[in-house]
Amino acid sequence: MMTTPDTLRRLPAVATSIALAAAFLLPAATAQASPVGDLQSTQATPSSAATAEATPGKNSKSSTSDHQYAAYSTDPASPLVLVNKDHPLQPRDYAPKDLVSVSGNGTEMVPRAAKAMKKLIAGGARDGQRLTVISAYRSYDHQLALFQRYTRKYGKDYAARISAKPGTSEHQLGLSADVGAASGQCALKACLADLPSGKWIAAHAADYGFIVRYPQDEHETTGYNFEPWHLRYVGTKAAQRMDQQDMATFEEYSDHLVADRKKQKSKTAKKEAAAERQAAREKAARDAEWERQERRAEETRWWPDWARSAFTE
Repeated sequence: MMTTPDTLRRLPAVATSIALAAAFLLPAATAQASPVGDLQSTQATPSSAATAEATPGKNSKSSTSDHQYAAYSTDPASPLVLVNKDHPLQPRDYAPKDLVSVSGNGTEMVPRAAKAMKKLIAGGARDGQRLTVISAYRSYDHQLALFQRYTRKYGKDYAARISAKPGTSEHQLGLSADVGAASGQCALKACLADLPSGKWIAAHAADYGFIVRYPQDEHETTGYNFEPWHLRYVGTKAAQRMDQQDMATFEEYSDHLVADRKKQKSKTAKKEAAAERQAAREKAARDAEWERQERRAEETRWWPDWARSAFTE
């Protein structure tokens, strides 16, 4: 058949009609034939990209931060779990799985705290300060008996200022210990802070991962009177950070961690949202290109080779 210029002008319209018919009859075949469609399957989706970004590596800063953000957690085994009158242990009768001896007088702590306490005692001795552990881990029942004894002796209100109710004591964690001078001078008394041993404890506790848990003039925050003898293990990093940033109480540090965690979550959420938007834009571009190539393929499917070549050039 002779092809005239008029015929060539009508070819696009004819091809479009044929393409519409083919689209109804062979929708699956045309979709599978797209090389762009195969490319799409190899692209990361927004959810997978966000997951890859949000999932920290084992040794990444994020995984370290997650460990730090144990504050306000319900895991009493965490060295950063906050326990006070407003944050009782969960469960209240919690008992550590492992306890080891701290000294020869029967006092015990969880292994990492006991190890740090032994180093603190040794450090004091090297500096000429002989220290001793007066009390460490106390069970729920032990704390109950102690609180009841103080209540009978001083009344409930005052007892609550010098002793924790069972289920709210840090001693029950196995992370806290009452320490003092080996001579027994000012044992469990505020005057320990004026002794060389008490001053050494205040100056060096953070070097071994401990904080003076109930500082002076912080009753409104901690709920307890000044106890220069009560040390709480939080880990060297946290203890030194509190010291460097002049955070007096563990409550303040815990609030700081919670605020940091919220900021980190906000940053992560923004990154994930940005990744999703970028992925959506890329997908839209791929879809548009796929549709463009599909239209071109359908419009030229029935054209002679020379006409299709001329159209695509």
